[in-house]
Amino acid sequence: MTIPALTDTQIPEAYADALKALVTALGWQIDPVRLHADLQAIANVTRRSGHGASAGLIDELAHTVEARLLTTKASIERTAIPFR
Repeated sequence: MTIPALTDTQIPEAYADALKALVTALGWQIDPVRLHADLQAIANVTRRSGHGASAGLIDELAHTVEARLLTTKASIERTAIPFR
C-alpha cells in the first residue's frame, strides 16, 4: 500500500498536529498549568524578538494545552477515562 504524497499545505498542518500531540502528552506527564504558562511566556518573548510566525505557533500550542488539558471537560475525561 502506498501512502499519497502530502501537498504543500498539508505538510505544515501535519507538523502542527504532531506538535499539538506532543504538548498534550507532555501535559499529561507534567503540570499542564505550568506548561501552558511557560508556552505563553515563550510566545511573548519570541514575539518581542520579531519572530511573529513562530510566536503564533507557540500560542497555538498553548491554546491546545488549555483546550485539551485545562478545561473542565478535558479534566473530567482525563480523570475518568485515563487511557483510550
